[in-house]
Amino acid sequence: MRSDEDFMLPIYLINLPRQTERLENFKINNAFLKEHINVFPAYEGIRLARRQLIVDGLITEKNLYKARALGILKSHYELWKIAADSEHGITIMEDDVIIHPDFIKESQKITNSDHQHDIIAWGYNIDWPIRLQNAKGLPSSLISYLIQVGKTEFVAINQIGAYGDKIDKKVYLSQSITPDLIACKMFAGLPCYSVTPKGAKALLEQFPIDCYNIQFYGALSAINYEYGIDITLEHLTRNMDVVLASPFLAYSENIKG
Repeated sequence: MRSDEDFMLPIYLINLPRQTERLENFKINNAFLKEHINVFPAYEGIRLARRQLIVDGLITEKNLYKARALGILKSHYELWKIAADSEHGITIMEDDVIIHPDFIKESQKITNSDHQHDIIAWGYNIDWPIRLQNAKGLPSSLISYLIQVGKTEFVAINQIGAYGDKIDKKVYLSQSITPDLIACKMFAGLPCYSVTPKGAKALLEQFPIDCYNIQFYGALSAINYEYGIDITLEHLTRNMDVVLASPFLAYSENIKG
């Protein structure tokens, strides 16, 4: 365990340089974090040459990521290289994320503990199923948030899309939250997570990224080109020590940019 109880992993915020409004909105929504943020200039997908990404070993010829997904992949990839070379790891945030005020306290507590997980997902997409590993040797369990997800496969499954629950931002941020860390076999989205040097190296070792069929709900599957790295995580983290915070300490408003 670290002796410095105030230690917090360096935070890198992914933001496209042209999206100054999103950066300002992040600072307004998460004012308590302003002094802790290192802004990482995100890569613009339409400015990346697919052939060069293949040559550089980020993707294979079969990879079908769209331009936006390529930019997101490249941004996280470069930050994983920083994490791999760091002493303790880093925390990565996307610029549309809402961070709970207890994040600093709880992240300090967890990152100073004896056991260092490869990845801690402080937030994740709640419009995608999550597969938990409650204990080693037991079957994993699948949970879904009961939110309105639009006209997708989810609507036909247990009427998940019929509930239409929404996050009450004011109530959520006003309460105190002490999350549990639950072993996770699948989650989607990277709005806010911490990754250790060991975890980052394990991710980097799996490049270049190919085209995968991602199982997400029983027999239903999705090809990873449409959602990019957000769902390719299921493939990349299969042999990694991944936990998610429940309740989460961050959530994304999923603003496309």
